[in-house]
Amino acid sequence: MQENNSQNANLILNRLKKTLKIATDIELSKILNVKPNTISSWKKRNTVDYNTIISICELYEIDLNSIFFNQKPKNTVDYLFSKTPLVSSELQFQYCIDKESLIEILPVYHFPFIKSDNTILFQVSSNNMHPLIKSNSFVVCESIKIDEIKNNSLVAITSKTKGFFINRILLNKINNDVLILNNENSFFSNIEIKKAEINEVWIIKGVLSYDLCSEVNSKQTEQNNKTLLQ
Repeated sequence: MQENNSQNANLILNRLKKTLKIATDIELSKILNVKPNTISSWKKRNTVDYNTIISICELYEIDLNSIFFNQKPKNTVDYLFSKTPLVSSELQFQYCIDKESLIEILPVYHFPFIKSDNTILFQVSSNNMHPLIKSNSFVVCESIKIDEIKNNSLVAITSKTKGFFINRILLNKINNDVLILNNENSFFSNIEIKKAEINEVWIIKGVLSYDLCSEVNSKQTEQNNKTLLQ
């Protein structure tokens, strides 16, 4: 039932108010820099502005799990060492060009379901993988080597010369030095990229929906994660 969903908008907003030690929606609207009727609208539609909530959590150093999932790390060690950087869409170009400078100032979050230290979250800025991966959602990625890429796998690729890509990989049977970046959305054309032009490859392990609080989208995200992990 919707009331039992930990991602219910009312529950999220109540947890946020409790964490911020405030009592009213008006106080919350001031902190979030939105109109009071926006809070009311979120509750009626059972949705929240994901980017706005993340920004406030980053500002006040609030763990996202405590707000969106009502979860706490099992122990202090897990909490301290399971830190995952988040790269928003507006920072992707800078990440490709100068990762070393950017990585030190990126916000980090604690996700108990992420065990590897070599992980990162990228925000999706295009609809080229829609409907499998929707624009503005976040992909949970784990670093792999180029030679470890398997045909038809979902990856995020960074390149100083080409930029940032999220695609399904098709191995080139004719030229082993070139990868084909395939799209789920037929409106977008496939792209070829040379392996020598690639800086990093991240295998996509799952998707966090932009609209975490929508029951429909939550079901779609669950199905997407099952598909991605197959």
